Amino acid sequence: MSMRAPWQTLRGYAERLFRRACPAQDPGELIRELLGDLRPEPRQRLVFVEAGCGPATLVLAEVARRTGARVYACDLDPRKFDELRERAGDPLDEVTFLAGDSLHGLAQIAARHERVDFALFDSVPSATHTLREFLLLEPRFGPGSRVLIDDAALPGARLLLGPRRKGRLVVPYLLASPFWSVSAHPRTGGSMVSAVLDAIGARSDASYEDPGWVDLWRAARERKLRPVPV
Repeated sequence: MSMRAPWQTLRGYAERLFRRACPAQDPGELIRELLGDLRPEPRQRLVFVEAGCGPATLVLAEVARRTGARVYACDLDPRKFDELRERAGDPLDEVTFLAGDSLHGLAQIAARHERVDFALFDSVPSATHTLREFLLLEPRFGPGSRVLIDDAALPGARLLLGPRRKGRLVVPYLLASPFWSVSAHPRTGGSMVSAVLDAIGARSDASYEDPGWVDLWRAARERKLRPVPV
């Protein structure tokens, strides 16, 4: 006998109704739309990055053939690389595969390139890991750069097709910035969120202190702790 509460039954019914009324969009179609107007700058190739490779890797390779972009795909399981090549029937020369922890791979990419034009975050189902991935690439995003987060939704969204774990932290981070334009794609995959960087803004640096003020607190502290003559 089912022990589900009435609200759980209603939610399940609403989700099934949502799936029937709003068929899921292919993530590949969304990626093509996001990258449709990207054009390489003179003497600078576009750079696409994917954390967690899969079918989207083939779409990025397809766009790379048209635009001359360079594609990086990071994944813990190197067997996926050969599976994708076999599936495509192509060596996928446009793609540089990086095996291992995505954080290590993304750090390598950030050190190699001054700009990243597109990043897809779809690796492990962890909100903190996805946020760390984004923060590694954030200094390399410029005006017009786009990001796409799988398993993500806007805060307060309902009738989702997935648990939206990966976007739990990075989506609010993007929404808090006046420089990113954020869009929800609840019918794509298990629910996705995209964002386009409109302009470069100041980024906080917890280690920074203004040179004009850096020592004032020390002087004030020393004055307060100065021995009182007896």
